[in-house]
Amino acid sequence: MTDYRMDQTLTLGPVTLTVADLERSVRYYTQVAGFRLLDRRTQRAQLGVPGRVLVDLNETAGAVAPPPSSPGLSHFAPLVPAKADVARFAQRHLDAGLDIDPRDHVVSQSCYVTDPDGHTIEATWACPQKQWQWTDEGLPVVVSTPIAVQDLLDEPGASTPAHLPTGTQMGHVQLKATDAALTRTKPFYRDLLGLETFARLGDGFIGVGVSDYRTLLVLTNRFSPKGGMPARPDTARLTCVDLLLTAPQALEALAERLTAAGHPHQHTATSLTTHDPSGNPLRFSVHGAARPAPRTDA
Repeated sequence: MTDYRMDQTLTLGPVTLTVADLERSVRYYTQVAGFRLLDRRTQRAQLGVPGRVLVDLNETAGAVAPPPSSPGLSHFAPLVPAKADVARFAQRHLDAGLDIDPRDHVVSQSCYVTDPDGHTIEATWACPQKQWQWTDEGLPVVVSTPIAVQDLLDEPGASTPAHLPTGTQMGHVQLKATDAALTRTKPFYRDLLGLETFARLGDGFIGVGVSDYRTLLVLTNRFSPKGGMPARPDTARLTCVDLLLTAPQALEALAERLTAAGHPHQHTATSLTTHDPSGNPLRFSVHGAARPAPRTDA
């Protein structure tokens, strides 16, 4: 069991979130954030770019923000093909009179914003790997240095109106952990799920993935290092992070791993759902396999 590694085909799918007012959220995501509306139902909307859902919104009428210390979403990060796409994302928010927070992470350059329910989005562009810096243990240096807004907006093409480009994918999802020094989080993702650590910052931040130093999930306890209560059903919250595999055998191998460890999970022919030690919901599925609509009362 110690030699188990997560299948290298693992990629990120959408995040599923609850929102207080679906119509308000659709207006924001399409008119300001530059997402396309891909599917719309009475209390549910899927948004992203053509051929790829990035966020699945489900209405819980009147939902309020959960406590900052609750486990759940810190932010989700659409990865755009060019730095100019980050600049356009920033410009659209400024034009709408909204706040932005541009950041240089060395491995990437990003712009953070907040949707109407308090969910944070990080539009991010991956810097060429030749520009990265490396720690003594061979991991990429990750920092968070403010970028002057005007420096970002001076990027050629920043003023050209455009939606998020078709090549946009989910870069990473950062989740809030509730254990001090990530003492339960690290072994869950590294030893049980078989993911590799590609970023580390002290005892309260790790980034994990499967290959090429690309972080898929980031875990941080800076919001609640001493524990936090789960978000209530009447809050605007994360209800699922989707992780996609290409082969049914990889899903079966993961199910066997969790069963052997006695870790609670639900397994069907096409999907596996579980929770990390902080209670963050994860759903692994075979890419292209049909799956039921997410529940908003879970």
